[in-house]
Amino acid sequence: MKAAPAPDAPGEAAEWFGVDIDQLSGRLRFSPDDAHIWLESERMVLLHLSALSSLRRELIETAGIEAARRMLYRVGQVSGTLDASIARRAMPHAGPIEAFNAGPRLHAIEGMVVPEAVSVELDAETGFHIGEYIWRYSAEADAQIAAFGIGGEPSCWMLNGYASAYSSAFMGQPIIYREVECRAMGAPHCRIVGKPAALWEDEGLGGEHLDADIGFDLRDTWLGERIGRSSVGEAPLWQEEGLVGESPAFVAMISTVRQIAATNAPVLVLGEPGVGKKSIGQMIHRLSGRSARPLLVVNCARQDSEELALDLFGRERTTSDPARPGKLERINGGTLLLEDIQAISPQLQARLAQLMVEGQMARLGAGQPRAIDIRVIACANDELAAAVRSGRFRQDLYYKLSVCPVAVPPLRDRKADLPMLIRHFVELHATRHGKSLGGLTMDAASYLLNHEFPGNIAEMEAMMERAVIMAPADGMIRTHHLLSVADLHQPSFFRVSEAGALVHAEPDESTAISTQTEKLLRGKFNLEEFEADLIQRAVAQANGNLSQAARMLGITRPQLAYRYARIRGES
Repeated sequence: MKAAPAPDAPGEAAEWFGVDIDQLSGRLRFSPDDAHIWLESERMVLLHLSALSSLRRELIETAGIEAARRMLYRVGQVSGTLDASIARRAMPHAGPIEAFNAGPRLHAIEGMVVPEAVSVELDAETGFHIGEYIWRYSAEADAQIAAFGIGGEPSCWMLNGYASAYSSAFMGQPIIYREVECRAMGAPHCRIVGKPAALWEDEGLGGEHLDADIGFDLRDTWLGERIGRSSVGEAPLWQEEGLVGESPAFVAMISTVRQIAATNAPVLVLGEPGVGKKSIGQMIHRLSGRSARPLLVVNCARQDSEELALDLFGRERTTSDPARPGKLERINGGTLLLEDIQAISPQLQARLAQLMVEGQMARLGAGQPRAIDIRVIACANDELAAAVRSGRFRQDLYYKLSVCPVAVPPLRDRKADLPMLIRHFVELHATRHGKSLGGLTMDAASYLLNHEFPGNIAEMEAMMERAVIMAPADGMIRTHHLLSVADLHQPSFFRVSEAGALVHAEPDESTAISTQTEKLLRGKFNLEEFEADLIQRAVAQANGNLSQAARMLGITRPQLAYRYARIRGES
C-alpha cells in the first residue's frame, strides 16, 4: 500500500500530480472544421458555465433536488469511467499512484476542478483505496452559486459521481466519494473523502449510487499507446450484420432498414460513392423473408446494356441458337440487387419497369411474358436524380423504385463511428494478412479522427489495409503508414500546448519536435525526466523485454532493471 504526499501549497499541486501535462493534453485535439473536439477517441464539448448553471436550475425546479442530484451524479459517473480508461492508456508504464493521478489531471484539463491530495492510499493488487482531496475552483460549485446562491448542502454532484466512478473503474472495486465541505455552502473550498463502499455501510450511502460499470470498455485500445497485446481477429461485439457504428445517423439508418426489410417493397438505397450502399442492400435481403432464397448482385455500370439484358432476362430459341434462361428465372422468389442503376439504358429501364409493375418478364426475342416474383433493391448516387430531371431515366420507374428509400450517411456525418470503424478494419486486415499489431500511435489516431474521408468507408478501408501492410509486425501503426501519394486531403487539427494555447498539431510524430526537446529549447530540461522517459519508451518499444531494451540503450540488463524499478517506485 502506498500513499501520495500532500502538497504544501496550491502551487505545488502540479508537482504532486506527477503527470506531465503534455502526456494528457496531447490527447486533446481540436478540429474546428467539423466542430469536433476529441479526447483520445471520445468526442468532447465546451459548455458555457452560465449554461450549466441554467441547466441545474431548470432540473432542480422541475424535477426536484433529489432527481436532479441523481441525474447529474450519473453524468459524472459516465465521464469518470471513460477517463479511467484513458488514464490507463496514457500511463502504461507508470506506478499505481502516478497512473491514478492522471484522473485528477484530466479533470483539471477538462475545466471542471483542480484536485489537491490531502492523503491517498491505494493497493493495486487488492483494489483497496481511500483518499481525501481538496477541490479548488470547482466549476459546479460556481454554477450552483450562480443559480441559487449559498445554500445548506454540498452541490458538486457531477464531480462526486466522477470521482467515485473513476476510482471504482481504476481500482476494479466499488469506491464511493462524498463531499464533506462545499464552497456552495460558504466553505473556502470543497473537500471530498473516499473509501470502499463496504466501509460506508455503517454511515449509509444516502444518494450515492453504485450502478456504474467499473469494467473497462476496451474497444478503443487500438487508439493511442498500446496497453497490452490486442487479440487480433476477434469479432467486434458492436458489429451489426457486417456494418459497424453507433452514431445517431447510423442508428437511424439501421432502424429504417430493419423496418423496410420485413416487407416485399422495392428499395432505393441512396448515398455518395463508397458509403456502403451494397452492404445495406445485402443486409436488407438477409433480414427479409427472402433470406433463404438467392440474392443476385449486379453492377449496372460494369456491363454493356445489351449484355446485361441478355444476362438477366435470357433469350428465346432462334434458328441458330438454343433458348437461354436468364438469371432472373433462376432466382425466382429471391432478390435482385442493382448497383449504379442510374447507368442502365432506356430499353433495360422498360424491361425493369414491366418486371416491377406487372410482375412479369419476357426473354429477348419477343417471347411470352412469364410470371416472376423478384424483389428489387437498387443503389444509386446523386446522378440518378439528375438523370430523372433530364429525362434519361424514366420517372415511373424511379417512383416505383423509391417506394422505400434509404439514405446512407457519408462518413463525415458519422464521426462518432470512427473509433469503431478503425479498429474493425485494422483487425479485419490484420487477420487477412496474418499479422499481429500493437495498435495506433496517438498521432496516427488523431490523423484518422480528423480526416474528412471524401471517399467514405471505401477510402477508410483502403487506408487501414495499407497501414496494416506497411506497419512492422507487432509494432504500432504510425501516421506515415496511413499516407499515400494518392491522398488529396490533409487534416487540420490542433492540440493544447504546455502553455494552454491551441497550436497546430503535426500529422506525423516522426516530424514533430519531441516534448523533451521543446523543454530543452525553453530552458526547462530535466535530466532525470529525460532518462525516465527514454527508458520507458525503450521498454515499451521492446514490448517489455528488458534485455532487448537494454541493448537498444547500450547498457546492461541489470543497469536497466535497476533504473526501471526506481522509475516505477519499486524497492
